[in-house]
Amino acid sequence: KQWYQRRVRGVERAKVALIQFCLSPPKTDMDNQVVISDYTQMDRILREERAYILDLCKKIKKSGANVILIQKSILRDALNDMALHFLTKMKVMVVKDIERDEIDFISRTLGCRPIASAEE
Repeated sequence: KQWYQRRVRGVERAKVALIQFCLSPPKTDMDNQVVISDYTQMDRILREERAYILDLCKKIKKSGANVILIQKSILRDALNDMALHFLTKMKVMVVKDIERDEIDFISRTLGCRPIASAEE
């Protein structure tokens, strides 16, 4: 089976994290272009992105959360395939694209507060 077919489908004793930050590589603030002249530069960029996403996923797992709810982002992907792959391997259930206006209701219902950054 492919990794995306092995998603976590059920969780007992769920510890839920409601996050408002993206689990995807950061984008530049300005409209820039990066020129890559050889494969070693491309490989370095891909390794840095992978390390960044893996670090975020490890922080989530270290917090003890086994279910994460991710707020929808209008600026970029709230969750990319690599982050979903790592979280699946770590047995963390992911619910993505939670609308901004639903965050307050969900946080009151679950008795939790939204987390705005990975450092919290």
